[in-house]
Amino acid sequence: MTPLSSVIRSALLPSADVSRLTALRRSTSLFSQGQVADSLYFLEDGLVKLTRTNNNGNRIILVICGPGHLVGEDVLSEESQSYSAEAEVLTTATLFRIPREALSHAMSTNAELSAALVSYLLQRKLALAEKVELLCLHDVEYRILHYLAELSALVKPLTDGDGYQLPITQLELADLIGATRETTSTTLNQLERRGLVKLSRRLLTIPSPVMLRSAATAKAEPSQGAAPA
Repeated sequence: MTPLSSVIRSALLPSADVSRLTALRRSTSLFSQGQVADSLYFLEDGLVKLTRTNNNGNRIILVICGPGHLVGEDVLSEESQSYSAEAEVLTTATLFRIPREALSHAMSTNAELSAALVSYLLQRKLALAEKVELLCLHDVEYRILHYLAELSALVKPLTDGDGYQLPITQLELADLIGATRETTSTTLNQLERRGLVKLSRRLLTIPSPVMLRSAATAKAEPSQGAAPA
């Protein structure tokens, strides 16, 4: 359990105003982009994606959150804010919904909670900065290798020990890495032939995250610092 998870569980979850949402199914929307931010969500189990859409209807998945993550940090603003992205459940999930009022009260009386939230926000800022670096300085293959390895850490290994199963479609992966579906599909097929990934409908299976990271490192070394073609 991370320090943030521990503080959240002790300082927030016992509140009578906090509700536990169980067995949420894939495609369940927690909130929409532009909706008034009224709650923070603590993810106990499952995966949730945060998607941002521009005025032309183009979208990118900002991040995929797993157990112990927070969703809807916009609510931390003292002023009334709107959610900057849409939050949608990717797998069967269990979350805690923490209303703005309960969160504000807990933060005003618990310095440890406030410090943990600030630390978490700084980590998320760093993660977004690293994503910008990936999009600008690395090609599609590297981005796929990197993110599939990262996502593998959010799910449990298969019971038969045959890798990690990621409940993400090729289109969702394309939205996550900032590439077209066609380019993503072509690259995944190449990686499958190399034994780095197994493709199936609405699922990607990763035999070995270690192999993905090694392939990503090898991919980056010859052209480190160079912009993608």
